[in-house]
Amino acid sequence: MTKLYTAFILALFPGLMMAQSVLIYQNSFITPNETPVNAACQQDFSDMPVNTLWEGTGIGTFSGSFEQTNTVETIHITGPADVYDDPAGANGDYCLGMLNTAFFDKLALLVDGQDLPYIHISMDMSAINTTCGGPLPMAAPSFLVEAIDAPGGVFSLTTTEVLSSDTLFGIAPNSDSFIFNWADAVGRLDISGATDGFVAIRFTLLTSSYAAFDNIYIEASSSEVINSMAELGSMTLGAWPNPASDRVTIAGLAAGTTVEVISLTGQRAAAITAAQGSTLDVSGLAPGTYVLRAEVAGVLRSVQLVRW
Repeated sequence: MTKLYTAFILALFPGLMMAQSVLIYQNSFITPNETPVNAACQQDFSDMPVNTLWEGTGIGTFSGSFEQTNTVETIHITGPADVYDDPAGANGDYCLGMLNTAFFDKLALLVDGQDLPYIHISMDMSAINTTCGGPLPMAAPSFLVEAIDAPGGVFSLTTTEVLSSDTLFGIAPNSDSFIFNWADAVGRLDISGATDGFVAIRFTLLTSSYAAFDNIYIEASSSEVINSMAELGSMTLGAWPNPASDRVTIAGLAAGTTVEVISLTGQRAAAITAAQGSTLDVSGLAPGTYVLRAEVAGVLRSVQLVRW
């Protein structure tokens, strides 16, 4: 279906817009295409190209190919060197890791946006250390995600021309920087300007010297509202209103649950106890952007909140 025809149909039947969403890519990096070859510096790292190990291993309507600059490693979380620990045990045997933007590491995934105007993306992230040239100083990770126009599936990984971008924020690292401290984050990209629907999603680590990411979920949608989607809603906390000035409701929290408030620099700003109706009083927070973190059903969840 062409974009022109889609626009025509939606103009005639605007109600159709409400229901359109398509899972285009999901990957938990469970089973690589071949056994990763260990990097010389670290038995639990593999510097084999991401595309070699993981192309075609995702699910969705378009399990596209990867391109990268420099080294984006595959980390063997449960590897034989026993360097890492993942107490939550929710992220399997493998994840991806990269150095921050100062080292020019980038990873891009080609997807088909299905002629829909938005892409919603969710992934787990954790600051983590490396023995390859490390240990390195750690901080709360943040990833820049960008949509690059890729007509016919062709794009430049190093282009400065992007359709849209968003920043996904993690939480402060574990006190032992070789123990994962996972948190999930969600972002939105506007791809309405794409030539033919094909876009590359480019990942760049902004903060923390090194960080890992896993459980990537990408959905094309007709709606710009992220938490309206059932799948992403189950993976992250929902907060409304957002921005908020005094009180905010966090979906699914039981009264008495402690919610940690984390600044974007990874500092613990406050701990707030949820009241009846899953509400939090955030009036004591200084205006700014925070990450709210709480344990729900045994899993650590987070959501970004703007306090104004």
